Amino acid sequence: MKPVCSPPILLVIAAAAWAGDVDRGLERILQATPTGQTVSTLVFVKDQLNVAALDAYFERQAVPRKDRALVIVPALQLQAELTQGALRAELAALRAAGRVRRFEALWINNSFRVDATPEIIRAIAARDDVGTVYYNYEIEPIQPVESAADPFSDGGPDAPEIGLVRINVPQVWALGITGTGVLVSNMDTGVQLHTALKDRWAGTADPRYQGHPEWAWFDPSGLWHTPDDANGHGTHTMGTVCGGPPGDEIGAAPGAFWIAAAPRAQWPPVHTFELMLSFQWLLNPDNDPNTTWDIPDTNSNGWGLTTGHGYPPCDQTFWSFIDNCEAAGTVVLFAAGNESFGGLRRPADRATDDYNVCAVAAVNANNPSLPIASFSSRGPTNCTPNGQPFIKPNIAAPGVNVRSAWRGGTYQSLSGTSLAAPHINGVAALMLEACPRLSVKQVKDIMYKTAMDKGNPGKDNDYGWGVVDALAAVNMAKANCGLRGDLNCDGVVNNFDIDPFVLALTDPAAYKLKYPNCDIMNGDCNGDGKVDNFDIDPFVNLLSP
Repeated sequence: MKPVCSPPILLVIAAAAWAGDVDRGLERILQATPTGQTVSTLVFVKDQLNVAALDAYFERQAVPRKDRALVIVPALQLQAELTQGALRAELAALRAAGRVRRFEALWINNSFRVDATPEIIRAIAARDDVGTVYYNYEIEPIQPVESAADPFSDGGPDAPEIGLVRINVPQVWALGITGTGVLVSNMDTGVQLHTALKDRWAGTADPRYQGHPEWAWFDPSGLWHTPDDANGHGTHTMGTVCGGPPGDEIGAAPGAFWIAAAPRAQWPPVHTFELMLSFQWLLNPDNDPNTTWDIPDTNSNGWGLTTGHGYPPCDQTFWSFIDNCEAAGTVVLFAAGNESFGGLRRPADRATDDYNVCAVAAVNANNPSLPIASFSSRGPTNCTPNGQPFIKPNIAAPGVNVRSAWRGGTYQSLSGTSLAAPHINGVAALMLEACPRLSVKQVKDIMYKTAMDKGNPGKDNDYGWGVVDALAAVNMAKANCGLRGDLNCDGVVNNFDIDPFVLALTDPAAYKLKYPNCDIMNGDCNGDGKVDNFDIDPFVNLLSP
C-alpha cells in the first residue's frame, strides 16, 4: 500500500475548547440522586484529537478513503495513551478504596465510563484534565410503527421489493453493480444468519476472517459470540441493506458483505456506553491499527434518544464518535425518528454542516407518488453552530410496509424511519462499488444532488433533499471517479490527458462538452480546489515522476 500523505500526528493532538464541567442533563440527575447512590457517567478527557483538521486535510489532498483510517486510528489511540494516565491512576485508587464502583477507558474519543456517587463525579469533573461529564443514558430503540407477518403482495423470491423498485435499485443491478467488494454494517439488535443473509456474513464469506468471528460480529454484553437476534429488528434492517438470493430480493446491495454490532441485543436495556463500545469496535474490528480492510464502508442506525426520555435536544455525546468513524471512511446514517412533528431524535437532530448527522426520513413506496410517512420526524432543527433553524431531515427512503428478513428464516413487513435508513446504507454501498475512492462527504453530497425532489421545491423539512435515487447516484459517482489528472477518464494519467488538460484550463465549457462524464476537478493536481495554471507542474510530474 502507498504511504498515506499526512501531517505529523502530534500536530493535530490539541486541547478542545471545553472547560471541565458537568453536562446540564447530568446536573439535573445528580441533584436528584440520594447521597451515596451510584450514577453511571461518561467522562470526556479535555485533550481531544483535532479530527476536524485531519478530515479537512484528507479532503484537500484527496487521500483515499480507506487510507484515512491508517492515520485516524493510531492517532486516537496515541492521544488516549498520552493523556489518560493521571486520571486512570486516580480512578484505580478510588476503585480500590471502594469509592468508584466501575470505570473503563475508551480511545475512540478519549473518554471513560465512571460509575460513582455524585460527590465523586463532581470531584472528577473539577479536574484540570477533564472536559465534559455526561450521563450514561438508557438507549431508546426507534420502535416500528406497525408490522405484518410474511406478506408476499410486494413480490417474492423472483421479484425485488417495491421500495427497491421505486428508488431504481434494479436498474443499478442491471449495470452489474450490486455492492460487491463493499463492507456494510449496522448497529442494532443483532442479525440472525437468515437464508437471505448468511452467505454474505463476512465472518464466513471472507477467508481473511477465518478463526476470528469477533472481527465480523460484536455483542457488547459478551453473551453471543456469533450473529444472532432475539428481537428481529436488526435482521430486518440488515436484510434491507444487503439481503438477497438464495433468499428473496429484499436488499439494495446483495453483493456486499456485512458485519454487525449488537448493542441493542440484550436485556435489561443497554446504555450509551454500549453504543460507544460498538463505535470503537467499528473503527478497528480486528484490533490492528495497520489494517483497513476490516473497517466497514457504511453503517446505519435505528436508535435515538428523545427529550421525553430525559435526553436534551442538541446533546453532543455521540458527535465525536460519529465524526471519528466518518473521518476514518465509514458513512454513518441515522433514522430521523417516528415522532412526526415532534422533532428529530438525538443525534439525528445535529446540523453542524450539510452532512452531519445524515438523518433519514420515511416515505410510502407502495404509493407511486412516494408521500412522506405520517410518522416520519420533521424538522427544522436548531442544533446548529449559531442556534439558527436548519432544514432536516437530509434525505428520504422507503419506510412504510417494508418487507425484509425476520427471525427463523421468515419475512416480515415493518414501518418506521429505522426501516428507511438501511435503504440509504445499501445505496451508499452501490455507489462505493461504482467509485471506491469517494469520500464520506462525497457520497452524501451525490445522494443529495441526485435525490428525487418531493414536497416543496428544493430541500424541505419533510423529505430533506428528496427521495434517494440509486441509479442517478451511482451514475454521478461513476462520472466523478476519474484519477486526479486523468482528464479523459480512461483510468490512467498519461500523455493522452495533455490535450484535455489544456482544454480544461482554456475552455472549461468545451472540455465538459467533449468529455461529459469527466470531472474537471480531476485536473486539480496541486489540491487547491481549482483547475488553473498552478496545476501544470504537478501534472507534468504525474506524467514523468
